Amino acid sequence: RLNYIGYYKQWYQRRVRGDHKMVLITEDLIRKRAEHNEGLIYSLEEISLHQSDIEKIENIDKWCRDLKILYLQSNLIDKIENVGKLKQLEYLNLALNNVTRVENLEKCENLKKLDLTVNFIGELTSIESLRGNEFLQEMYMSGNPCSKFENYREYVIATLPQVQRLDGIDVTNTERLEAIQSLKDIRESIISQQKDYFIQQQKTKEGSGGRWYTDIGAETQSADKPISELTPEEVKQRNDEFWKTPVEHTPEARKAIHRKLEEEKAAVEEQRKGVRTNKVPKRQTVLEREGKLLNLNQGKWPFLLDDTTDANSVKLEVTLPKYLSTHNIDVDVQPTSVKIVAEGRTFQLVLREEICPDKSSCQRSQMTGVLVVTMPTIKQTIVPEKVKQKTSFKEENSRLVKKQPEKSTAYLEVDPSKRSAVDFSNIVNDSVKYKPISAKRTVKEKVVSDDFVDDPDVPPLL
Repeated sequence: RLNYIGYYKQWYQRRVRGDHKMVLITEDLIRKRAEHNEGLIYSLEEISLHQSDIEKIENIDKWCRDLKILYLQSNLIDKIENVGKLKQLEYLNLALNNVTRVENLEKCENLKKLDLTVNFIGELTSIESLRGNEFLQEMYMSGNPCSKFENYREYVIATLPQVQRLDGIDVTNTERLEAIQSLKDIRESIISQQKDYFIQQQKTKEGSGGRWYTDIGAETQSADKPISELTPEEVKQRNDEFWKTPVEHTPEARKAIHRKLEEEKAAVEEQRKGVRTNKVPKRQTVLEREGKLLNLNQGKWPFLLDDTTDANSVKLEVTLPKYLSTHNIDVDVQPTSVKIVAEGRTFQLVLREEICPDKSSCQRSQMTGVLVVTMPTIKQTIVPEKVKQKTSFKEENSRLVKKQPEKSTAYLEVDPSKRSAVDFSNIVNDSVKYKPISAKRTVKEKVVSDDFVDDPDVPPLL
């Protein structure tokens, strides 16, 4: 019996006052769940909005007209609505919600699969609105109060002849014919069971003494207080009373459990804010002590201070992280110190000489990330320049007139005694002149002997 009236009354008051924030289907929520479609919602064909604490279906039919698959399981939806414009919808999943009847699906012409598992559908005759959905082949309604009705399966397969699979079980032709033949008697039995169910639900909603769960006079003193004003013992007693009290499985009970879980989660977060963590607090930044500036390098950045190369300036090089943005670096040059702040960490260096901040410059390398601060000193020292000795006219003239040695070819000398037997260097004698071969060749005729006899039977040689 649902007798935790005080908690329900408190939840009801929060909704009336506006403390309860209903989760709405907004454009930002849909774009966030449409990452697989590059955030585009007008061409979206599939979206998953499960476990989002949604209580009402809205705006989807306006923004996602081409939607084919819609997942809305594990929410707090009470009514099927605002889906009539989804003409391409093929699969609708509303499992684990608070739906009490099947409605507003007549215009989903291409609907092929409908999942209404574990809802609160007690009006089984409401499925008659699906007779026009001729493509509906698969349907799930297990876990609903109507699934416990006698002849529940026979009524569904006889009322919806297009359904080929119900609650994961295929429908046979013999089963369907038998159900159609006795549909009239089955329907009367279903209507009678529905009336009994509604009467029982009406009694379940009533509290002790005929009071409703929203009755103001039915609460206890501790239930009316917000959880922040209760002592730890009262909070524990209140939680134990809630979780140990047996209740009926109703939409109100499911919502109450959801609100209770949210309340406990918020209380845990509030406690965590006040609990001291084990993290060691950061040491306070001390930039000076007894009026004297201190050297500090919180980031442990490598640095180089050069005050000897140039007598009139001081050069400081600090190696900052390469990928640190220059906009996040703050440089403060003072007459006796320089301070650099980056990533919340401070670098401070006290200078031995007084410098001129107005004439100082700061540069940073884009390749290495090194920060270079050039600071001219106030006391400038005059350093004489080194005068180059000019060369005399005679030396200059001799340097220009001096000729470069001519290039000569040097050959490698070989000892003649160590040569091999064959001398390849004299294979070709250039001194011998060869006559060119004439193009015409003279062929000498053979002399015929006197004993030669010309036999006519012998064929001539080709």
